[in-house]
Amino acid sequence: MNASRGKGCLMALAGLVAVSGLFMVVRFYGGKWLDQYERPWAYSTTEPLLVGQWEGRFNDPDGVPKSLRITIDLPETDEERWQQARRKRRLRNGRNKGGFDGTATVTSRLGREDYEIYGVVDRQNDHRFSLNFDAVDGRFAITPNFYINDTDKTGNQWAGDQLDVRLEFAYHLPGRTWSNSADPRFSRKVPVRLHRVTNQ
Repeated sequence: MNASRGKGCLMALAGLVAVSGLFMVVRFYGGKWLDQYERPWAYSTTEPLLVGQWEGRFNDPDGVPKSLRITIDLPETDEERWQQARRKRRLRNGRNKGGFDGTATVTSRLGREDYEIYGVVDRQNDHRFSLNFDAVDGRFAITPNFYINDTDKTGNQWAGDQLDVRLEFAYHLPGRTWSNSADPRFSRKVPVRLHRVTNQ
């Protein structure tokens, strides 16, 4: 009697584990499938993506030729998705479905500038987006220099293998930021056309 009861408990436990595992798998792949429709710019299997690497060239407000390389990361990797699927409850304050982040690097004869980037895809048109630049660890090693400070959202868009941004700048001197409203360089917005890097 006790042996059969123990066997029944083990079978019930095994069934519970199997159902729990199946639920995790359904949650993982269901979320992935849903993202292809909710975030096609990141997860579509048929259309070009915003995520990936982009590169282009521009002249900063001082006329210095520079190269810009942007990497936009997946909003949620498979590993992060599995962790989310294992949770009993979804986080209440989940990430903005249109949000993304990544890194950017600017190189020129002056040296190298490293940035962290973040942005949000427009809800009405996922080919338009905001994009913000922050110097890594707030470090401005190259001074004096015009660092990318932000982008003008109205000039940001992408289609296929081409991405357009309109850069705004802040001028950094050793230990401080400087601006002069009488000097047009300090309010200049620079349009940049970037192309997808295909040899990743």
